[in-house]
Amino acid sequence: MDLQLAGKKALITGGSRGIGKAIARQLALEGVDCVICSRNESSLNETAEELKEETGRNIHPIVADMGDPDSIQHLVKRAAEAMGSIDILVNNGARVSGGVPEDFHHIEDELILKDFEEKFMGYFRCIRAVAPYMIKNNWGRIINVSGMAARNAGSISAGARNVSVVHLTKSSSVELGQHGITVNAVYPGITETETTKDRFPNEADLLEVSKMNSIGRLVKAEEIANVITFLSSPLSVSITGDVIAVTGGTGNAVHY
Repeated sequence: MDLQLAGKKALITGGSRGIGKAIARQLALEGVDCVICSRNESSLNETAEELKEETGRNIHPIVADMGDPDSIQHLVKRAAEAMGSIDILVNNGARVSGGVPEDFHHIEDELILKDFEEKFMGYFRCIRAVAPYMIKNNWGRIINVSGMAARNAGSISAGARNVSVVHLTKSSSVELGQHGITVNAVYPGITETETTKDRFPNEADLLEVSKMNSIGRLVKAEEIANVITFLSSPLSVSITGDVIAVTGGTGNAVHY
């Protein structure tokens, strides 16, 4: 299937590793030039060179901080200058708050506020900054990487920030749809990336986590990238304002 992506221009936040890197790779393999960003300049430049060599596309690395409004404005401006425009935005750049208490009695206010500043506000600021370029072209695709914590009670901040991204997705789709722009979100679950073994050094723990979904193994970063690449294409025009779980069938709840 031809996804009709050749020649498009994409901005992927949090693109130096993990899911973001896999998204940039898959888009580039479909003929898309990409800007990737993260806070870590050395890993960002290394990834850009790797993907450029592998795909033959232009991969531009730009250091940016999703918690800083000025940094986001600078990122989008430089991305548009480097590529000529921005057709696709993948919001993926937000720190995971794992390793600190998120239960009702122990979570700290500062964590919640920081999470919302980076994820909800970071995503919103990116959308609002790229919108004029897409409106000018009367075409655009925006995909927000949320998370399955939105559907599971317990982790106060992770759940709230990921739910807020879905509301932002729907609201943005209503606002931007008349300009040929679709906005969708995806829910990854626990995903196999280059850092999986660091998170689960114990083989037994990793095996247990792998049994939590219907397919009996962790979903790979590139499999999430495949779904996002389709949502980035002209062929996905009938899907907007929605959220798609890409978890291998985690959980038994029925959503309708």
